[in-house]
Amino acid sequence: MNNFDPVYQILAHAARINPDNQDKQALRWALQSFTDWDELVKQAENNAIAPLLYTNMRESGIDIPQNVKRQLYALVQRHRWANDGRAKAMAEIGEACEKESIKLVVLKGSYLAHTIYPDPSLRTMSDIDLLVPPDKAIRVQQILRDLDYSAPEHAGSQYMSEHHHLPGAYKTLDGQQILIEVHHDALSGDAPASITLDNLTSPLNMFSVNGAQHYSLGHQDQLRHLFHHMSEPAARLKLVWCVDIVFYASHFEQEIDWPVLTKDYPQVINALRLVDYIIPLPENLRPHVPLNHSPMPAGTGVSILPLSTILREPVKQEVKDLFFPSSWWLRLYYGVSPDKSLFFTRLIRHPLQIVLWGIRRIRASRHQSRKKHNK
Repeated sequence: MNNFDPVYQILAHAARINPDNQDKQALRWALQSFTDWDELVKQAENNAIAPLLYTNMRESGIDIPQNVKRQLYALVQRHRWANDGRAKAMAEIGEACEKESIKLVVLKGSYLAHTIYPDPSLRTMSDIDLLVPPDKAIRVQQILRDLDYSAPEHAGSQYMSEHHHLPGAYKTLDGQQILIEVHHDALSGDAPASITLDNLTSPLNMFSVNGAQHYSLGHQDQLRHLFHHMSEPAARLKLVWCVDIVFYASHFEQEIDWPVLTKDYPQVINALRLVDYIIPLPENLRPHVPLNHSPMPAGTGVSILPLSTILREPVKQEVKDLFFPSSWWLRLYYGVSPDKSLFFTRLIRHPLQIVLWGIRRIRASRHQSRKKHNK
């Protein structure tokens, strides 16, 4: 048994790409006698799966109240329109960078929406993340300015002075605001790893959007990225991140080198085990991911909050959130399987990581101060 509240339980059942009959039946059962539709729509959007909820309820033959249907349909259309605009922006930026022989790699939703999702509108997103060679990041930001984006060259915040991406670049295209983030590292400094174009472990893949060709990370790097992104401190661990890693692995199951992935990056396999408590893994992943025999960890699906949020809390709550995050997140971030004890992680590894996070912020603050002093 899980300990999810009714709304999260429904959303977890709806967090499927191409659900089978058993998934649809489970969603119908979860919605029997359900009445808190406004909260369901709100949390579906917060978890970035409103289009999946609408599509899967409709395909499951569920009688959706008319006002709820209108709200969800409006969200689907809004995300479709937004993703169409982002596809145009990707093509424009890609063409401009190709003229200067700068390789761009499309990250996260802007890639996944056009590969593992049957309709790009099913994958919501807020921006376009592009990974570029570290020595080309500033040049790409200038190219964005040449394309009429408002694109600051340097971070304004002292804590972003050593950030993994440049400040967001904005532009209004076809009536909507497009946000671009130019990354020199796919992972933030708070992650215990790095993914740049200089340290990839698998060849890049190519995909097409409306005839335009783009690069994406290879399968091993893609799964590493999805795992680390999902495990980073966040105000909300969105269900869409669970959908991404599960159904990416399932979609490309035949192409992934599972023995190498298991040997070199067991944290990814462990992440799939932990997400299995939320979204049962598709059958084609069962040969590659061990079954869970332990009870669901406490706080499944709950991340540690960002440090910027925790440090604004009252001291008692600050200590609790910082040093005692959910067991599920500790297992995810530190790669501890559901079968192993968390004693060493809670006593040593996590407190040490907190110290490292603090040192990173102090270093970034001093770096920014030196930059201001030298101006």
